[in-house]
Order: sequence, then structure tokens, then C-alpha cells
Amino acid sequence: MNSELTFNFEGENIVALDVNTVEPVFIASPVAKKLGYESAKDMLRSLDDDEKGRHIVPTPGGPQEMSVITLPGLIHALNNRRPGAVKDETVRNMIIRFQRWVNHEVIPQIIHTGRYQSESMRITAHEEHMNRLSLLQLAKGIVHPDYLEAKARIVIADEFGELPEIDPGRRPLTVADYLKEKGLSDAELKSTQSVFGKKLKHAYRDKYGHDPMKTDIEVKGRIRTVYAYTEADRLLFDTVYTSMQEHRLAA
Repeated sequence: MNSELTFNFEGENIVALDVNTVEPVFIASPVAKKLGYESAKDMLRSLDDDEKGRHIVPTPGGPQEMSVITLPGLIHALNNRRPGAVKDETVRNMIIRFQRWVNHEVIPQIIHTGRYQSESMRITAHEEHMNRLSLLQLAKGIVHPDYLEAKARIVIADEFGELPEIDPGRRPLTVADYLKEKGLSDAELKSTQSVFGKKLKHAYRDKYGHDPMKTDIEVKGRIRTVYAYTEADRLLFDTVYTSMQEHRLAA
């Protein structure tokens, strides 16, 4: 099924569809309207065959087949339209504003991140990142510094649309993620996680002389306090897991 992203330009919904291609495709009709065409056909006839097509689009009245254009098709359509050739001043100015908005806002974001975010969406994401960094700051002295640094690097990289640069040994590692890597089913995970967690804590205490530090994570919309292990502890995870497997086979 197509997933869609609707963003608004001066009261007109411009819909981008994810149709399992490298880049989204755009429903042609609203684009043509903002470029001052009488109909989408007038815009489409100047595009190459690989820049346009038809897709099933969900609508309030049920799925409908609609004309769409690719990202290169959108760029081609923008370049083809000459505002100076349009006599109506209101339409001419609208075309200029739309061309600038797409060229300066939509296309750079899609090229950089693979998606478009409106200004309000970017502000919300920025605020979320700042809140997460504030919480990490408050956790100093409570959570292991290696874990805090790794989490902070992840948040900062997400803010800038980049991949985090983290020392592999400092990457956060949770019991749930480790057990999922082992291919446990949901039922096996539920029955194993608590016992594994307790044995891991005891093994950590035996090795370092104290319990691991704790951190809060969100699980299915709820905040849970867990021990703040990192990839540096993976060998300890492996030792406990192997011991449990051997005990299970011997039973």
C-alpha cells in the first residue's frame, strides 16, 4: 500500500507518495494547478515517459487511479513553466512563489533526507531533540557517562540528519535488543528477559564490584528504568547467555 505525505502550499495540498521507489512521486493535478495550467494533461504532455505515470491513490471516496510525476518530472515541469508567458499577474506571481518554494524547500530536503518536512514538523523534531538532550544532562552522575555520551551523539546526529559517530564500545546495548538478536520469539523473549537481566546484573556486579548504572527508556509509550549497558559489556552478555543455554540443554 502507498504511504503518503501531504504538505500545504497556500491552501493547496501537494501529495507525495512513497511507492517503493528511491524518491517519492507527486500527484500531478495540484502541481499543475499551482503552475497555472488549466489541467494536468497540459503539464504532462511536455514531460518524458519515465517522468510520469499512474498510481492507485487512496481518497475519501475510495482508491482511484491518478496521474503522478517523479521528482525529475517535478523539476522538469518547474523548468518548463515560464511565468513571463502568463498574462494574468496573480497567476504569474503564484507560479513564481510555487517554483521558489519547491526549489528552495521541498527538493533540497528530499535529496538530503529522502523526505519532506514542513517547517512546523522541523520545529517539533528540534524541540524533541532539545528535550532529550536536557534529560541526558540531568542524568549526569546517575547514568554511566559512556552510555550518556552515546545517546547524546545519536540525538545530535539525528538533529543534523547525519549518522552518529560513536565508539563501538560505547553504543547502548539493552537486554531486549540483545535477546532479539538471538532470534527469540515474543513468547521466548517474555519468559527469558527477566531471568537473563537478573543473571546479567549479578555477573556485572561480580566483575566490577557494583551494580550497573540505570537509565530511562521509552517502551511502547511508557517510560521504563533499565540498566545502562553498552557494547563494551557484550562479552558479559554472551557469557550469561551461553551459560543459560547450557543449563537449559542439561536440564
